[in-house]
Amino acid sequence: MHHERHGAGEPLLLITGWTISAAVFEPVLEQYAEHFECITYDHRGSARSGGKPPTSMGALADDASRLLTELRIPRAHVYGVSMGGMVAQELALRHPARVRGLVLGGTTPGGPFAPRLGPLDVMAIARGGLEERGLRGPVLFSEAFRREHPERVRELLRHFTANRSSAAAIGAQLLASARFNAVSRLPRLRAPTLVMHGERDRLVPLAASRLLAARIPDAELAVVPGAGHAYALEAPRESLELLLEWRERRLPGSRPREEAHVASDR
Repeated sequence: MHHERHGAGEPLLLITGWTISAAVFEPVLEQYAEHFECITYDHRGSARSGGKPPTSMGALADDASRLLTELRIPRAHVYGVSMGGMVAQELALRHPARVRGLVLGGTTPGGPFAPRLGPLDVMAIARGGLEERGLRGPVLFSEAFRREHPERVRELLRHFTANRSSAAAIGAQLLASARFNAVSRLPRLRAPTLVMHGERDRLVPLAASRLLAARIPDAELAVVPGAGHAYALEAPRESLELLLEWRERRLPGSRPREEAHVASDR
């Protein structure tokens, strides 16, 4: 699988969403790499990764675990966004020893809380992207952000359309998302968990994150005020501060970047 490593410190595995390559993290990667060693990758069979696209979240989660093994990383913080948050849930359920801390961003446990896209939207993505119907901006960003920062929106959207996935990969990930339902298994999660969501998310209802936070033992919910589905890009400073504050408070054993970097060189 195509993957990249940036920064130094405790490893942070960033898991991207449906049909989107890890290029989506590029606008904020430098900021996160000041605090973590960030590992990004494209899902098997999509974007820049080869292989047959998996049709289940379990297989996608196993891929993530294998990647950590190949990189000789026994344990990492895991941050999944949108569909990547579903993969992160499965990773924490199937391979709990791999997960130091779990961050679920703008995602859902599936079932009745799964995001809904119409057939025309799915066809538009397969042809080259929701932007052809003028939908990507409204789906991803809040109305206020689109109105006040149109140039920034256009710049950010280029990262969503980079390294497009094949129709086969899009269909496989759509099937995996449709099949996913972790609601009854959430109480089994034991990793310290932060659930993050944009207040104005139009793709995944905030109720999905409220359910995640309620069902996962001792999880916390952080809502990014005024932000849409892509809250980490729309409000990068606020989102990162919420993550770092939670890590310092809930994972006191986490080492600062400098100490972790020295330890990794030994």
